[in-house]
Amino acid sequence: MTAPEIAPPATRFAAIFKAMMLFCGLVWLWGLALVSGWPWSKGGEWLPEFPIVAVCGQSVCAVPYGELQQAINAGKVTSLTLPGESGETAYEMISLAWKQRNGQIETRASAWNFQTTVRYRIENNLPVLTEYQEISGKVFLLAIGGALFTMIGIYLRKLRK
Repeated sequence: MTAPEIAPPATRFAAIFKAMMLFCGLVWLWGLALVSGWPWSKGGEWLPEFPIVAVCGQSVCAVPYGELQQAINAGKVTSLTLPGESGETAYEMISLAWKQRNGQIETRASAWNFQTTVRYRIENNLPVLTEYQEISGKVFLLAIGGALFTMIGIYLRKLRK
């Protein structure tokens, strides 16, 4: 009985490294595909803590939707009509980017662990939510699952040969 041949450590490391790099690339591709294809939800209720981009005095500011009416009544917010086609600002630890098109404003609030995008229009000096998209850490977990599924398929195909 002869002992099975064992690959040298450098060859094993190279194979493991190659598999890990392929896995990382697949996670990135699956994540990109899931984020670009994530569904939009129509209408709904505003989250009270979602920051609305507004004009405060001469500059752009962000006000949580739950406090918007109070800020308008107090004179802090002068207008909800934004200057320019697009722009960005920050609110607490959240990055806000907006763009205007076809009479709607699309605002994306993002941090390291989530991204929420809302589309709304201004009616009677108040924002009316038309649709929103929430992307959270669940997308990353789905991307890992998709990459694992793909890796299993790739290596099972290699075993068939």
